[in-house]
Amino acid sequence: MDWILKIDYIPNMQNAVTSSLSLRDRGKVRRHAEIVAAATKLWRERGFENVALAEIAAAAEVSPQTVYNLIGGLDAICFAVIQQALEQLDAVLEDTSATGVEFALEAARISADLYIADARLYRQLLARVPRMLFQGTHLGRDVVQIVIQAVAEAQTANQVSPAVDPVRLGRAIYSAYLGALYDWACGDSDNAGFREEAQIAVLAPLAACATDAAKPALTARLFDHLSSTGERSR
Repeated sequence: MDWILKIDYIPNMQNAVTSSLSLRDRGKVRRHAEIVAAATKLWRERGFENVALAEIAAAAEVSPQTVYNLIGGLDAICFAVIQQALEQLDAVLEDTSATGVEFALEAARISADLYIADARLYRQLLARVPRMLFQGTHLGRDVVQIVIQAVAEAQTANQVSPAVDPVRLGRAIYSAYLGALYDWACGDSDNAGFREEAQIAVLAPLAACATDAAKPALTARLFDHLSSTGERSR
């Protein structure tokens, strides 16, 4: 898919970020991007467990202390790689005209395809996320806001009941999506299964909370995904 970007280096994004910064801060942004790109390349080639932080530093042509100062340890670098993927998702969603239910479905579809397009990298990183969160390393942003926005728009469009709390419903949808994502990352779901489960994660809660006018169409779409015969690997 032509909208999917590899995250080794994203010059347009970096230029947009650095254009208004001081020379020193520009240097920090550039080194940060080079460290993330080096880690990404090494992890794709050799796997997370087989790459030391010193090797990432050497590939980025900086010292290990610079890596720690700019990003942190290996877990923090892992989240920095995932953060760039989320920035790609943000960029694509900024250009979409979809709103409400369609926006939520599109976000799930795009993010699933983004991860699948670089499965060798993301499967190993995403499978580590629960342990890293438990140990106190955090992503630094609340991705669920994308879904909460979609639910609020769906309420405005009379697709979701006004009695529903959009924050709670948004978090329920996002939790279901994370379950599908983690299944895929751990190898319990193949690519086709992940795509289907990502859509089901959005549609099931929305269909349950839909207005009378929207419920038949959303339920029909949900049943269509539930009856899919895509292969799964267990």
